[in-house]
Amino acid sequence: MSVRFHRYAVVLTCVVLALPAVPAVAQQQQPAPQQPPGPAAPYTPPSGSGLPTVPRMPAIPTIGQGQPLSLTDAVAIALQRNYAIQQAALVVALDRASLAEAEAGLWPTVQFKATYTDQTVTPATVLPVQGVFSVGGTPVPFASTVVIPATPYPQYGSNLTLIYPLYTGNALQDQVTIAEQKVLADQGAFAAEAATIVQQTRQAYYNVEAAEAQVGAAQRAVDASQENVRVTQAQVNVGTQPQFSLLQAETQLASAQQTLSQQKANAVQAQYNLAILLNLPQSTIVTPATPLGLPAPPPDLNVLIQMGLRQRPELVQARANIAGAQAAIDLAKSGLRPNISVSGGPFIQTSNLSNTPVDWTGTIALTLTIFDGGLTKAKVQAAQVQLQQAQTSEAQTEQSVESQVRTAYLNLQQAAEQLASAEAGLVSSREQLRIANVRFQAGVGTQLDVVNAIQALASADSSVITAEYNYNLALAQIDQAIGAQVQVPRQP
Repeated sequence: MSVRFHRYAVVLTCVVLALPAVPAVAQQQQPAPQQPPGPAAPYTPPSGSGLPTVPRMPAIPTIGQGQPLSLTDAVAIALQRNYAIQQAALVVALDRASLAEAEAGLWPTVQFKATYTDQTVTPATVLPVQGVFSVGGTPVPFASTVVIPATPYPQYGSNLTLIYPLYTGNALQDQVTIAEQKVLADQGAFAAEAATIVQQTRQAYYNVEAAEAQVGAAQRAVDASQENVRVTQAQVNVGTQPQFSLLQAETQLASAQQTLSQQKANAVQAQYNLAILLNLPQSTIVTPATPLGLPAPPPDLNVLIQMGLRQRPELVQARANIAGAQAAIDLAKSGLRPNISVSGGPFIQTSNLSNTPVDWTGTIALTLTIFDGGLTKAKVQAAQVQLQQAQTSEAQTEQSVESQVRTAYLNLQQAAEQLASAEAGLVSSREQLRIANVRFQAGVGTQLDVVNAIQALASADSSVITAEYNYNLALAQIDQAIGAQVQVPRQP
């Protein structure tokens, strides 16, 4: 009798489980439009539990319903609007202005000067002159006057002068070279900043995609837990499972719901971080339009290292600093070299504008410092030390570039291996959950087996998403490490 009852209970349980499954499948095929969740009702614990009532909290903002945005568009927006890249561009603009200032010293200077002087007119001055001179030995007195005429006023003057440095000890040329290398160095810094912005944008974009995928994985875990509760409740109702199995299922469901809530919060935070990087209002919600994907890996590691040593903007900057330091040494040596300049031009000085005679003047000046107390020597020594610093910095940068390329390539290999392992684990976890459900429904498995299988599947699902994120992030790090060219959009 007991065996027959047990078989009847198993058949009845299968019928009860099958009936509600039909509308559930139909609901998945024709999903109803999602409505924004309203404020959560406060949780009131059972009387006598000693737990406080949770206050009413607003719902987590909805994700995945914003403006579609491709990765290319996100990078373009970041390069146009990000404050850091704007500051780097302004530094380059200042360097170009300084270069133009240095180049202006190589050209002749033309100056025009005009004067007008007026004062009270002083009358002519009469000076008496008296004396005695000898004529044939006879003294002869004489008397006369000398008239100093008054200076005519007003006085008008003008002159046009051309000044040209014939030789400055190569100082002007060195200043131009230093300014040119400063432009190149800061252009390298600008390119490095742009590459950093691109890498950060890609990481933030991938983070949004991964966060939303984690929400989907957590939602699938909740759905599985809800189905498990439903099945367990049906079995408890027919008496084939104890009440404790239902408590286990409900505990698992509560844990899955907490994970889902946390993943939703992480997804919203990822949206905030992307909006900040793109310099958009933080309330902006975007929907990634570029799939995370699994692009093909880059070529051989040694090829990547050579690319990095050839085109990294930090190395361009370091080499420009070396060239500038070499020019600074020659500039310091110019302190004891002669300086030759030529100047000249027409000038006019008159009190009568109707009569303006034009005179000409010309000057060649030579200046040579004989002794400067060792100032030039000290400047040369300081410039030589700066050159050594720049050369050391270049060697250190080359070492850092190679290390970054190797690390990024290692991260890519590790991410690819983890991805393969995670995908295998996901397939295995799905099969384990299927078997656990079949055993539990047949009465030969336990509820704990199903709970553990759901947890394992949720963990495996999350591991695959994380591995895909790490794989794409490693590719972005390789692009930055080798100095992949970044096209910066022009400002409108």
